Amino acid sequence: MAATLDDIAKETGLSRATVARAIGKYGYVSKKAREKVIAAAKKLNYKPNYIAKSMATGETKNIGLIVGDIQNPFFSTIARAISDVIVPEGYSLIVTSTDEKVEVEKTSIDRFFQKQVDGLILAPVSRSNSDHLKDLVKSEIPIVLIDRIIEGLDVDMIVSDDVGGGFEAAEYLLELGHRRIGFLSDTLDISTNYDRIAGYSKALSKYGIAEKQSWVKLGGFRVEGAYKSGVSLLGQNKDITAVIATNNYMAAGLLLAAKDMGIEIPRDLSVISFDDIVWFDLCNPPITSVAQDTREIGSIAAKRILMNIKGQRYEKGLTRLPTRLTIRESCTSPRD
Repeated sequence: MAATLDDIAKETGLSRATVARAIGKYGYVSKKAREKVIAAAKKLNYKPNYIAKSMATGETKNIGLIVGDIQNPFFSTIARAISDVIVPEGYSLIVTSTDEKVEVEKTSIDRFFQKQVDGLILAPVSRSNSDHLKDLVKSEIPIVLIDRIIEGLDVDMIVSDDVGGGFEAAEYLLELGHRRIGFLSDTLDISTNYDRIAGYSKALSKYGIAEKQSWVKLGGFRVEGAYKSGVSLLGQNKDITAVIATNNYMAAGLLLAAKDMGIEIPRDLSVISFDDIVWFDLCNPPITSVAQDTREIGSIAAKRILMNIKGQRYEKGLTRLPTRLTIRESCTSPRD
């Protein structure tokens, strides 16, 4: 049978109330009494009853994380960074994926409410279909958004400078001499993609290039969908000399499409992708990328959610972290 607070009280000769304060780390307990309780708890192999404690304190010591796809290295790195911050503070991280579907996001939020998580970190699916997030904020549960922005929400948002990243990627290609540059994305309803293409368009405009509608192709969220969109983009625009992919899944689909179509990188097509992940270095050629500080996104989000949970005062708002263009071997000057 598991040891109880009563067992520790009997072992130490202290009252149950004193033992409870020492174990729960609240109220006054003398140093001598606390040491006796800790020693007895170790001796008896005492395990705290977190369910009972959560009923008494209103805290579960759980924080929820909702992302598009936890298998995506971008999100898994963020999750690890969050965990590294909250676990030493006594919290656990519960993670779920939405597959970028609004209805799954709504269901996930409801389930986390049922689990009574102390706070929620979220990469929202849609910048336009977000009324349920406004209701979530009204519930006063601590919430932090990561990677993506929802206008009009009074919450912390930790994101990358996606407009700047899109501009820098396009300008790098333009400086190499490219004038027909494609853009491959999944959806523009996610603020990151919307901002990245805005930066791309800004760069084209700066160089006096009229953007063609056919240069922008939207596909599915998985590699299979990106492959189909990549084939369509390259097939309809045989004269484009470079493509910017909005994330690593889009890049994978594009690279597979180029391979099957006999298009050599970078001789025939220069490629840049957002999301600087490890396999970009392993490709032949290695892929030039717009790197985001994913660990810093997760770390800041975790610190903010903990401050929010603890009721510590600070000014909520939007934090934009700079991106970094990592130049490898997938881009060169066009042949024509």
